[in-house]
Amino acid sequence: MLLLGILGNLGIYMGMVEAMQNMHLFFNLSVVGIIGGMIEAGVWGLVTGWLVAWVYNKFV
Repeated sequence: MLLLGILGNLGIYMGMVEAMQNMHLFFNLSVVGIIGGMIEAGVWGLVTGWLVAWVYNKFV
């Protein structure tokens, strides 16, 4: 997310920047938006990882 924010500010990978802005609520090309997007992605990763681990432990 940080790398994408830096590259987006340089005008590179703008298609992916637009897709990330559509998928993440807090991501945009400002410093606060990049940090907010990183926090949001971390929270979603934690929740998803916890659910995968729970399902794995439930059935294995």
